[in-house]
Amino acid sequence: MTDYRLLITGNNKENKSLIVSSAPIYVNNYFVYQPGFSVEVFWRTSADTIVGEPFKSTSWDDSSILPKPAGTSSMIVTFPPMASSESSESVNLEDMINEIKERLPGLAETFEAEPPGYHITNTIDYVVLLEGEIKLVLDNEIQDLKVGDIVVQNGTRHAWINDSQNLARLLVIMVGVERK
Repeated sequence: MTDYRLLITGNNKENKSLIVSSAPIYVNNYFVYQPGFSVEVFWRTSADTIVGEPFKSTSWDDSSILPKPAGTSSMIVTFPPMASSESSESVNLEDMINEIKERLPGLAETFEAEPPGYHITNTIDYVVLLEGEIKLVLDNEIQDLKVGDIVVQNGTRHAWINDSQNLARLLVIMVGVERK
């Protein structure tokens, strides 16, 4: 597993650029009811975000991880191999759904019950496969992705399937848009 670090730049009072924060991104913050699955939101912006001023600490609206129009949400998503997620122990579906709603507010409500994992959001997503292999599942096709592949997910219905033997890790940057 690769360690990831978030470096945040800003300007000081003299308008000189500098690194104002450096911290690890904890990608192993796994879900209890979906072992090996994690989503780590590490940066967000809104339509009101101002650049070029002295750095101010950010505060986020935690009611949804989905960005509003002109906002962004950046995250690293880890998908375990399907074989490792198939446990002999039965999982309480209600507990799993509640965990998803708690940890992925806004996004959780977009997931379809059947087939599982399909969802659609009012976002354009820039997705980079950082580790492993994964399948992008669309309505009429399935695309195998390898490390370094980039997907521009243009607000379409889709799902992700990791049927490999290793974890898959995606960098996802969502940009909120209005759907017409």
